[in-house]
Amino acid sequence: MAQSGARAAIDDPVRMSPASNLTSTSPNGQLASIDVYITSQCNRRCTYCFLPTEFFTSGVRMTMERFAGVVSWSRRNDVGEITLLGGEPSLHLSFSDMVALANAQGMKVRVVTNGAPRFRRLLSSGAIGPHNLSRVAVSLDTLDEAIQDEFRGPGAWHDAMATVTLLGEREVPFDINVTAIKPVLGGLDDFIAFAEREGCRRVNIHWPSTMGIGSELSPGQIPGQDEWEALVGRVEARKEQRPGFFVEIERGFLAEGEPLTDCALADFSNLEVMPDGRAYRCGLLVDQPEMASLSMVGAELRSPRPGYGEELLRSMLDSCDGCPVKQADGRRACIYDKASSASAE
Repeated sequence: MAQSGARAAIDDPVRMSPASNLTSTSPNGQLASIDVYITSQCNRRCTYCFLPTEFFTSGVRMTMERFAGVVSWSRRNDVGEITLLGGEPSLHLSFSDMVALANAQGMKVRVVTNGAPRFRRLLSSGAIGPHNLSRVAVSLDTLDEAIQDEFRGPGAWHDAMATVTLLGEREVPFDINVTAIKPVLGGLDDFIAFAEREGCRRVNIHWPSTMGIGSELSPGQIPGQDEWEALVGRVEARKEQRPGFFVEIERGFLAEGEPLTDCALADFSNLEVMPDGRAYRCGLLVDQPEMASLSMVGAELRSPRPGYGEELLRSMLDSCDGCPVKQADGRRACIYDKASSASAE
C-alpha cells in the first residue's frame, strides 16, 4: 500500500493500555452490522486477499469468551447482524457454537466462506442452517474452474460451486462475492445469469485488493479505469427479472470533484473486530495493526490511544485527502461507495 503524508505522520503504533485506562466508545446508532474475524486459519492463499501473510501465519483465534463479549456489546448498541469471517471461519473449532450463541441472542448471523469442506459438513449435519444463519456469502469469481483455481488454489472452484448448490438445497439465503480481477471480466454477464438461476440473493463485485497479499498482484491483473467504469455502468443499467436479486459493485473511480457518498471511518457505519480484539472502523486498514485505534475488551469497545491510528485520520478526513488508502492519482473511490442494480428503474 502506498504511503501518504497522513500515514507517514502516524509513527507511533497503537499499544493496548490496561483496561482501566481505556475510554469507552459507541457507534451512536449508525452501525447495523459488525464484521468479526474469528480465526486466522485458512485453507486458501488467495493472491488478492486484503489481509497480510503475517495474519495467516499468526495462528490466532478468537476465544469464545471474547466472542461472547462482542455479541453482548453488539446487542447493547442495537447492532442487529454479526458477520463471521477469517481466514475461513468454519475452520474455527467453535464456529458452530459461535453461530448458535449469536443466533440465540437474537442476532442475524452472516458467514463469509470459501466453501471449505468443513463448512459443508456442518451444513449437511444440521449444526448450521436456515434455523441459525440469516445468509451466507460464498467467494466465487468465475465459471472458469482454471481461473478460479489459479488465483485461489487447487480445488477452490469445486468447493465454492458445491457450497452454492448445497445452500440452495438447504434453503439458506446466499450471496456470491466476486473479486473482479481482469481475467474474470469477460465472463461476468454469464456468471451473473448463473448466480440468478441458482437462487443467489446478491452478486457483490469487488475491486481487486491493493492491500495485504493483494498488494503483490500483478498490475496486468487489475482492470483499467475505462474497463471498470464500463462495468459499473452495465450494473447500474441492469433490469432485474427476479424479485429480490440484485448486483452490487464498488464504483472504483470518482468523477472530477465528485465526493464519496459515505466514509465508514467518519460516520462509524462499519466495525471490523480481529481475533485478538483489535478493532477498526475502516476495513481498508486491517492490514496495518498500528492503525487499530479501538479494542474490544470484554463487552466494551475501548479507545486505547486517543489521537493515534484511526483517531488521527478522523481529524484529517474533511476532504478525504488524509486517507492513506487513496491511490496516488486520487481517482479511486472507497470500498463503501457502491453502485447497485437494485436502484435501476
